[in-house]
Formats: sequence, C-alpha cells, structure tokens
Amino acid sequence: MPGDKLETDAKQVLKRIGELSSFLSSVNLTEAKEECFNIPLEIMQKSMSFHVSVLYKITNVVENRLLVKIERVFDPDGYRKDLLEGTRLVLDLDNVDPIYLNEVRAFKSKKVSSINVPGIGCDIMGFVFLPDSFGGGYLFGGDFCGSESQVKDYEASVCEIMCNYLSTILIKAEFENLAVIDSLTKLYNARKIKEEVARVSSRFERRADSRACVVMCDIDHFKTINDTWGHIQGDLVLREMGVILAGAMRQFFDLAGRYGGEEFLLLFDETSSDQALAIVERIRTQIENHDFTRVDRQGKPVPGRFISVTMSFGIAENSKQSQFGDTTEWIARADKALYLSKQGGRNCSTVWRASQGKGKEKTERKGQK
Repeated sequence: MPGDKLETDAKQVLKRIGELSSFLSSVNLTEAKEECFNIPLEIMQKSMSFHVSVLYKITNVVENRLLVKIERVFDPDGYRKDLLEGTRLVLDLDNVDPIYLNEVRAFKSKKVSSINVPGIGCDIMGFVFLPDSFGGGYLFGGDFCGSESQVKDYEASVCEIMCNYLSTILIKAEFENLAVIDSLTKLYNARKIKEEVARVSSRFERRADSRACVVMCDIDHFKTINDTWGHIQGDLVLREMGVILAGAMRQFFDLAGRYGGEEFLLLFDETSSDQALAIVERIRTQIENHDFTRVDRQGKPVPGRFISVTMSFGIAENSKQSQFGDTTEWIARADKALYLSKQGGRNCSTVWRASQGKGKEKTERKGQK
C-alpha cells in the first residue's frame, strides 16, 4: 500500500486546467462527446497524484436509490479492481455504503465532496450537472489508496472548476445537438439533411469528376400501423428505423435524416447510382427481414410478438454533367423515383436516370414488384 499522497504542483495543475479550457472550447462534442472527459481524468490521476480517477454516469434516481454506470476508469496500477467500466451500481442515498460516501455526498450537495475514505473508496468526488431531459449528469473524482488522502482545498477547487467546465460545455453541446437532430429517430432533422445535400451539390461546380446520390425513402403503409396498433407503436417503428438506417451508413460518405413523418432522406457522397442502388437494396432487404418490436397501446412490449415493416426507395444521382437546376430539383427527382416505387407495388428501389441525348426521364427498379 502506498504511503502519503505526493505533493502536487499547483502551477502545473492550473496549466492543465488552461489546456482543458482550450480543448473544450475547440472540440466538436456533437461528434466526440466522450473525449471531453479524458483530460479531466488524466489531470486527476496524474497531475493531482490520485492513484485512480473514475467517471460515473447517473442513469436514474428511484426513491432513495441512485443508479450509476461506471463509464471510465484510469487505474494504471490496478488498485481498484472493483471499478470495472460498464458496471452498473445502485447506491443507497439514506444508508450510505462507506465505499461510496463521497459519491452520494456529491450527488446530494451537487458540489465537490472530499472526505477521506481510508482503504477502498474515492477521496474526492464532484458533480457534473446535466438536466434530466439531457440524460442526467455525471460524478467525477479520484481515489488515493494510502491511509490519508490529504486533499487540499485548492485540489477540491480544481475538481469543482473541471466539473463546471464539463457541465457548461456538455449542456451547450446538447442544445446544439437539438438544433440538428430529430429527437425520435436520432438522425439529422429535415433542415440539417437538406443543408448537407446543398453543401454537396455546390461542390459539383468546383469538381467536374464528383458525383453523389440522394435517396428518398418512405415506410410502406405507415398509416395502417398507426391505425391498427396506435401511435406509440408507430413511434417505436420510426425509432427502430432510425437505428437501422444509421447503422447502414458508411462513415465519411453517407448521411441520413428524417425528412418528415415516415419519410427519410439519405445522402451517399462520391457514389454512383449503381453503387447507391446496391447499398439501398441491402438496406431494403434488412428492413424487410427485421422483426420490429410489438407493443401494446400503453407502450409495453408484447412478449414473442413482432410486426413486419417494409420501405420503398427512390434514388437520384447528381454531378456537374447532370445539370440539375438546384438542390430542390435533385431531391424532387429522388421523390419521383420513390413515387414510382410506390406505384410498382412498394418494397422496391427505383433509380431515376436521364436518357442519353434526349433530356427525357427513365427509371430502373429492383426489389418486389
């Protein structure tokens, strides 16, 4: 067991706080939310000489019980083998287990708690506030594994500063996220996905060899789902559809958004219509074979019961040679191809193509007729 806690260099700690502030001001947390915790955990464990630093995610509060999940642990020497990332804990807020004394005190006070906990138990713990609507907050702290933690006042203040920084930047990131993300499907909302289509479209004037495809897709017979099983079931289908579409997108090339109601808009960058058709057909087949969760009208899952859902797709390629008038026309071509998929029996994919030299339209369809 280690002896006394090492003296920390206040100037070095303050320098690291400045680095944290600069990092949090520059990082895109909508894409790298978890990265914002790495520097605070490192400061706690290295610069402030705690043997272990740990981050808990507050998942729920039920009566006198605090439910947390261990998100991150920095423990290079393996002092706290009980702290395993991914483990879920239930902390009694009234009859506090001494091991989690500072966790409970920090949660109750919404401030830093730094009571010495001899042996196993974090000696300093802070509270990172997030509104309940944003998923609750975090607990963040460290453990010195000797007999005395010797937490200094300035160390508690540094922990408080880091928690306040994290709270401020995470709340800001969540509000920015709400401006571009559809709350039900977790895909881009209509405004954001159309902005991305416009961004890609503007590039064609600069790069003659560039091309991309937009895909309009629509859940077949969605009104029947709502009418038969209720709107809670319809919302669940939309949510599961968002997960399927998000999982099918290729990193750096594809984007997906909810265009409105049961309609979705997909953007496949640097992709020809033939390539897009192959991708879309895989997605269409995946949806056709997926068992969508069946719930009753109160939203409770019905054991062993599922519903089948299909989707229709319309694909339109664009490039400098395509000579589409604007982004609206590009999306309109995909929408027209989608309409033909619906007319052709649904659960199929249709590509809009311009016939060579005649300026007319033609289509190619795959899937169920």
